[in-house]
Amino acid sequence: MKEISFRQMTGLTSPNPLTLVCTKKADGTTNLSTISWWMPLSFNPNLFAVAINHASHGGERIRETGEAVIAIPAVGCESYILGCGSTNGGKVDKAEKFGIELKSLEGTDIQVPVHCTAAVVGKLVRYEETGDHNLYIMEVKKVFGDEAETPLFAWKGYAEANTAVRGR
Repeated sequence: MKEISFRQMTGLTSPNPLTLVCTKKADGTTNLSTISWWMPLSFNPNLFAVAINHASHGGERIRETGEAVIAIPAVGCESYILGCGSTNGGKVDKAEKFGIELKSLEGTDIQVPVHCTAAVVGKLVRYEETGDHNLYIMEVKKVFGDEAETPLFAWKGYAEANTAVRGR
């Protein structure tokens, strides 16, 4: 082994989960922020956490509205999933720019992409500044799933979105 950077290491841990943090913008439209760092925290109470770059418009929306939906993108999202992570939602309507078809979920007015394997509606409990990212701790309000959808993962250090193949 040779010494490498922490960022380089992410390319060696593929595949990594891909997640869209869906938030409501001030104009009522949906903002979509691609992240990879999220995790369940607790089953009693049901909590999860997401780490979002401190300059992200999605993080700002969570702090202002106190809610978000994390959506696990599926096949059909390849054309825009990485672009949603590198486009500023404060300046651009990502759904319009990338032609993303959205759907509503019961219990929230935040929409998610049509092709998702799961979606978790969350209410902000608290957040912590952690270097160049903020950690948002969210209480689970509702969970939705669709086993017919195939999830996407990040490959090659977040350079490519593709499915994971079992047994290789």
